[in-house]
Amino acid sequence: MTQEYLEEVAEKNFSKNHYWFIRFRSTRSYAKLDQAQKANAFYITQAFVGLAYRYQLRSPRRWTAASVKEVFKEYFPRKIAADKVFFNSVFPVMRRYFAFLGAQHKISNAQTLINALDSLDPQKFVNHSSDVKYWDDSKKQGMRIILGWTDGFTEQDQQRFSEDCNMFVPLSVVKQHRNLPDNIVVLTDSRRKQAAQRIEQRTKQQK
Repeated sequence: MTQEYLEEVAEKNFSKNHYWFIRFRSTRSYAKLDQAQKANAFYITQAFVGLAYRYQLRSPRRWTAASVKEVFKEYFPRKIAADKVFFNSVFPVMRRYFAFLGAQHKISNAQTLINALDSLDPQKFVNHSSDVKYWDDSKKQGMRIILGWTDGFTEQDQQRFSEDCNMFVPLSVVKQHRNLPDNIVVLTDSRRKQAAQRIEQRTKQQK
């Protein structure tokens, strides 16, 4: 049976990763990351999870060495709008995160994935991610916003771009390198609709 992209599976993957990352953040391995890596770490893991499912239909237990290489060689550089600080943080963060997921029995092939990551050239990865000839149209638009080349984009516009085109990597966080708040909620389309319905119901009850 042919697989297809399902919003509910994407939401489940994002939610699981959010929970796992909160646990990862309490480890000594996370503590060894530098400040820039910590500031970007959550969004790096969410982007990886989102890209792997969106373009490969792979949830965490189905990640392979080949799929990991493809995400880092093809999808991160082409799809994610971010600066060099973000991309310099990707390999150190994901190396530790794969090890953490293996230790927590969330994936069974952590060392295989780490070996795949280690086989890639981190400088080439950063260079490709920063080279406009590798970018798709949505990343080009995101980079214009980050670099201040586009006027008239509000914070809401930036948030919408982050959710729709950038695997929830917020353009404002890329620029400011703020740490992840504990109460962050990552919204997919279905969750946004549910939240809007709850707000509407509460508003009616208060009238």
